[in-house]
Amino acid sequence: MAKQADPRVMQAMQALAHGNAQEADSLCRAALADKKRDDLAMAVLAQVCNSTGKYDEGLQLIKNAIAKNGKRADYHGLLADMLTTQGEFRGALRSYDNALKYNSEHQGVIAGKANTFLRLNEPTKALALLEPIINKGGEEVGISIVYAKALIELGNPLDASEVLLGRLPAKQESVETRRTLYFTLGKAMELAGESESAFEAYEEGNQLSAGDFDLDALVTTHDNIINSFQSDSFARAPSSTNEDSSRVFIVGMLRSGSTLTEQIIDAHPNGQGLGELETLPRILHEEVGERPWSTLTVDELDAIAKRYLAECSHTSHASAIVDKQLGNYQNLGMIRKLFPYAKIIHCTRNPLSMGVSCFSQKLPPYTNLWASSLHGIGHFYNEYIRLMQHWEEVLGDSMLTVSYEQLVADQEGTTNTILDFVGLDFNPKCMEFWKTGRAVLTLSQDQVRRPMYNSSVARHERFGTLLDPLRDALGM
Repeated sequence: MAKQADPRVMQAMQALAHGNAQEADSLCRAALADKKRDDLAMAVLAQVCNSTGKYDEGLQLIKNAIAKNGKRADYHGLLADMLTTQGEFRGALRSYDNALKYNSEHQGVIAGKANTFLRLNEPTKALALLEPIINKGGEEVGISIVYAKALIELGNPLDASEVLLGRLPAKQESVETRRTLYFTLGKAMELAGESESAFEAYEEGNQLSAGDFDLDALVTTHDNIINSFQSDSFARAPSSTNEDSSRVFIVGMLRSGSTLTEQIIDAHPNGQGLGELETLPRILHEEVGERPWSTLTVDELDAIAKRYLAECSHTSHASAIVDKQLGNYQNLGMIRKLFPYAKIIHCTRNPLSMGVSCFSQKLPPYTNLWASSLHGIGHFYNEYIRLMQHWEEVLGDSMLTVSYEQLVADQEGTTNTILDFVGLDFNPKCMEFWKTGRAVLTLSQDQVRRPMYNSSVARHERFGTLLDPLRDALGM
């Protein structure tokens, strides 16, 4: 197989291992242009798509690769990985089992299956799957990482850190594997009370994914938005005639309680969370582009609103339907003009705790370039707050602000406030939001599958002066 592989596909695999997804994408597409049924090219391109958020295309590619060559365990394993990414955990387990029929000792598949058990909050099953390999010795780094994650979930962070420290520096591994190793080690160290060592691990992980955050470009973007949506002319400008009052848009910084707020609404019998939809930004890009919003007519606004609702169809009869795309904080003026009766919720959190939470997370590659340094986080936050303060002036009390700290301190009172704002009566199910069984695909999946806890409220305090670069950027 390897001797017959297209050299461009092999180069793509190397590029992907070094974090160069764009190069890998181009190489695979060039190979497929010459040979449309090259299953290895399809599989590698599917992996690229999975890493860059093109899930639908990736799923179709890997299914086509399996149809062409269905006896490769790694293909079935990749399909399972992608299903796990989309929250289809039971389907993923079936695909992992299919993979193991062809290679019962494939450690990448076994690690993936164990990781899916962790996503299902079943760490004991994950540990049972991994321990035979660990006891035998010579396991791959991926096995060690998932084993450490299981130990963390079972309350053994020191044991987890020892497992991971034994695999460092792992320079022969791919960039993404090394990132996962460092961020997992940071979590283990932090839970073990070793804050300085945890910070060092987070820093190593972020340096592997450091991006070129363009603050000047963000400032220009926000300036243009503010100049386009002035409060003195906003009320007089055309609005859609759409009367849908069921739509709820949640915005905020990463790690500010937005997923928790969405889950509370989704737990209500008449609420539904749709997750982080790319629908509205895409439609606005396609329908409006660089055109001044003030030139849109009522008919055009109606057409855009109708298209959004059609593309965000749902199966329930919910009266509160949540779109939790955080990037919509830049689109709030358009949202109000498209959906005059929509509800907007702004989730906030102490910027230091929020900053630590962003810094300590393994974010998807090539996304949120500002989050790989404390300075970047602070500067992005300042710009985000500047625009949100403008929206507060423009939108007034039609936008509800929900503080993460207040939600934790007064769960019932804040839950009541949220439900009342979106037009729902209080329901005790919303106080037990973790019991819904809903698959949550955001970074906050751990928090919303367990009862409310307050250990993250003042998380920044344990890092002391290590956060001074963040304080400097925030002007604190």
